[in-house]
Amino acid sequence: MNEILNIVSLCVGYDKKPVISDFNTRISSPSLVTLIGRNGEGKSTLLKTITGLLPSFSGNISFFNKEISSLSTKEKSTIFSIVLAQPPQIGNITVRDFVGFGRYPYTNWLAMNSKKDNTIIDESLALCGLTDFAQRNFANLSDGEKQKIAIARAIAQNTPVIILDEPTSHLDMVNQIEIFELLHRLVKEKQKTILISSHQLQLAMHYSDEIWLLNQGEIEINAPTFFMENKTIEQLFRLEKIKWG
Repeated sequence: MNEILNIVSLCVGYDKKPVISDFNTRISSPSLVTLIGRNGEGKSTLLKTITGLLPSFSGNISFFNKEISSLSTKEKSTIFSIVLAQPPQIGNITVRDFVGFGRYPYTNWLAMNSKKDNTIIDESLALCGLTDFAQRNFANLSDGEKQKIAIARAIAQNTPVIILDEPTSHLDMVNQIEIFELLHRLVKEKQKTILISSHQLQLAMHYSDEIWLLNQGEIEINAPTFFMENKTIEQLFRLEKIKWG
């Protein structure tokens, strides 16, 4: 079977200290997967390891049956795009040109965008509600606006997998909902597989197909309904009065 993502016996950490051990899972069909855990549990470390930004201590990570360690940078850039927790800091460039960076795996040696590239860039801006921002200077925008633009760049990269580390942390609630709705649509309409870490528990429960619950070095994987019914997340975060839905 041509698995989208397959993780076997993965151990990850930093400064020679493991934070997650013997993690095994696979994603076989397009889905929205949300990684949840308390601060300091290793969510960012796990996502950075899955994408090859950090080395694993042990184990195997494969995308579409290809071991990540065997993939070139360009091959990785056509399989998955990444949005990190901190908004990118770059100046003297328009929003449209920044989103256009997402097309770099496909452009020619002159880095010239084709008509198809330009269409994809415009569509990505429109999907994120950023068409009116296209000619604005990226450096002059708020962190929340920059984060939405980073998501548009990831969409323009047109990869089957998108990985996002706390992409809504700089956004207000209205924009948080819009981002989760957008990610949900990308899965259902564009057949993307999206792996996201988030502290927005209610949104994660409402929009996700699968939850990865990280707690003290172990990850429990199940459907949102499972966690709603057994109240594991409520107990972990001490949210006795939270209302799911």
